Amino acid sequence: MARVSCHYCGLPFQVKRVVPDRDYFCCTGCAITSRLPIDDKGQFPVNAHLVSALVAGFLFFNELLFWLVAVLLVRESRMALAVRFFWLAGGAALAVWIALAILQWKEKAARAVDVVVTALGLVALAAAFLRSPPWPLPMAISNGVLIAWCFRGLLRKRIAG
Repeated sequence: MARVSCHYCGLPFQVKRVVPDRDYFCCTGCAITSRLPIDDKGQFPVNAHLVSALVAGFLFFNELLFWLVAVLLVRESRMALAVRFFWLAGGAALAVWIALAILQWKEKAARAVDVVVTALGLVALAAAFLRSPPWPLPMAISNGVLIAWCFRGLLRKRIAG
């Protein structure tokens, strides 16, 4: 195992082998932030990296929204419609997981620990789907943790240079 430093934040980590002229990132958040061209005024153009991250956030928002609508429908005793929204929340949760997995793969920032965390997120989603309709709380917690894990580098500052 070779030790490298994150190209964005400078955090040291290990990789199996070092490829010359390749930038290494400790997480997907650092990879995305590094690839956003920001000018002197703090403005940045929209690019594929930013859109991919925003799509994952939009899907997570919709997962939570479907869950909230389902809970409100249960309170109004409209169970048939609530069940549909529980299923919509489950579908959105699966879409969030898929979006995050694709994002990690596209940014080429996933390491073995990221694959394990992503797989554990899928297991949590599968466990939530064992109940019919799927239970949104474990799905929202699982996806929230997975989002925080993937984008943990967004809270770090860029190293000088």
